[in-house]
Amino acid sequence: MVRTVTLPMKDWPARDLAMWANLIKPAAGPLDERGAFSHQRVSTQLSFSNAYERWLAWLLATDPEAILLRPDHRATPARLVIWLEGLSHLALQTRLLLLARTLRVLSDPYPDADWTIHRHVVNSLQRQARGAASPRKAGRILSSAVLLTAGRDLAGPMADAAATPLAAARLRRDGTMVAFLSLLPIRRRALSELKLGQSLLVTPTQILVVLSSDMTKTGQPWEVAVQTAIEPLLRNYIEEVRPWLLSRGKVQHDTLWVGQKGESMSSAAVGDQIVKATFRATGIKIPPHFFRDSAASTLARISPGDARLIRPLLAHSSFGTAERHYIQAQGIETGRDHAAIVARLTKGVL
Repeated sequence: MVRTVTLPMKDWPARDLAMWANLIKPAAGPLDERGAFSHQRVSTQLSFSNAYERWLAWLLATDPEAILLRPDHRATPARLVIWLEGLSHLALQTRLLLLARTLRVLSDPYPDADWTIHRHVVNSLQRQARGAASPRKAGRILSSAVLLTAGRDLAGPMADAAATPLAAARLRRDGTMVAFLSLLPIRRRALSELKLGQSLLVTPTQILVVLSSDMTKTGQPWEVAVQTAIEPLLRNYIEEVRPWLLSRGKVQHDTLWVGQKGESMSSAAVGDQIVKATFRATGIKIPPHFFRDSAASTLARISPGDARLIRPLLAHSSFGTAERHYIQAQGIETGRDHAAIVARLTKGVL
């Protein structure tokens, strides 16, 4: 089996570089044509180019002469199937994403080519993926009620018993993050980008999370009120813990989550701390994205009626305008409903 590597974009053939440049080309004027990927975030564009880099690297390693062909002519169904076989060491969902993204890079510039068989392969993988449980998630999707309790324990009794003021502050911060995500399972990037006075609005009567369109994966703004179950924890962090951490580094900024020297925590740092915190409180390492699965599975287990809350709670969107408006309008009410369900779970009512 040929080991899958990537071919950096600087080493792409000229034809592929030109194809990619056209895909991400912005419109110079209102009447100009823009590239098919020009509206996407840089991070999304990067996910497509990374997949294509793996495809090109595999081609160079297995059939170097194919690089001389036009990009769409190289991507025969037979080659793609062999490529997929070479990716068998990866999770099924990962293989599906690599194939689907590579085909998008190829099919948009060459819409007149026959992609029928290629799409059948993608559809087949999608069906397999829907029926396959992720081994990474086995035993790691806990109830939102368990996660809420874990966050409260970290920020409360565990922090109270900490050996040093710094250890206590870190536990209160991490416990607040865990509790926050248990009821408001936003994506890690959005969590790390929360800023006081901008995406987190604090008033004497409530705290609002206001995600702008560039902070959500769907590109739709999302707004929700912080539930009463976690508001005291968050207020204590904002009013007591965060200023103390900032003072250690003698810095000032409006980023919500700060490190032990007062620095703004990066997305990676936030993710690492949540994994460590959940392991400490539950014995299971739970990354931020799994909180979304926890919310969905918690709601789905309660009743079919409560499962309707999953889409607006996670800010998922279909392509329909009505659906997008529904998600935005239902954000606050959905957050309250989810919190009420979790509260009943923690009290053993359900």
